[in-house]
Amino acid sequence: YLIRLINCRDVLVEGLRLQNSAMWLQHYLACQRVTLRGLRVWNFDNSNADGLDLDGCRDCTVSQCVFESDDDGITLKSTFERPSESITISDCVVRSHCNAIKLGTESNGGFKDIAIANCVISSPGEQARHISGLRRGISGISLELVDGGTLERVAIANIVMRGVEVPLFLRLGDRARPFRQGLPPIPVGSFRDVVINNIVATDG
Repeated sequence: YLIRLINCRDVLVEGLRLQNSAMWLQHYLACQRVTLRGLRVWNFDNSNADGLDLDGCRDCTVSQCVFESDDDGITLKSTFERPSESITISDCVVRSHCNAIKLGTESNGGFKDIAIANCVISSPGEQARHISGLRRGISGISLELVDGGTLERVAIANIVMRGVEVPLFLRLGDRARPFRQGLPPIPVGSFRDVVINNIVATDG
């Protein structure tokens, strides 16, 4: 990681150019009140090259950023029982060979009160390295709840996408994979109160 913060409060990361980490470029785990603003992210140096992972975080904003990545661009995770909640993503440009903006796949604690708005999504340009072997993005926005938990009160609006294979991917599944060894199997989660509007997606 270039940035990894665990259990931190009142974090501001602003105006940085971050390039080519050995794994996910940024990982914020169990943090509160994180503001990410005006970042320029370029991550094409390995096949696990997420641009940003907010994992079990609360009260966060991501705005006015440009993410370009071989793997997922902006990812919200819930690896443990702690949900990711009260998070806004707005006014960003995201270019990804994988999922541009994703909730999941790790979803044990779920996702609550998430707003995604006013973003532009596309596949990376030809100058980006293609370690993944993919030329186009897999998806524009993915909501994937497969480890239990609850996904609720998610609003997505005013998104423009170009040249991704699947503009919207919504999945409620059951991997039956506890986040800690010895725990009983996790029941299927719930997926509700999701509103999606004003999406423009083209193939070019």
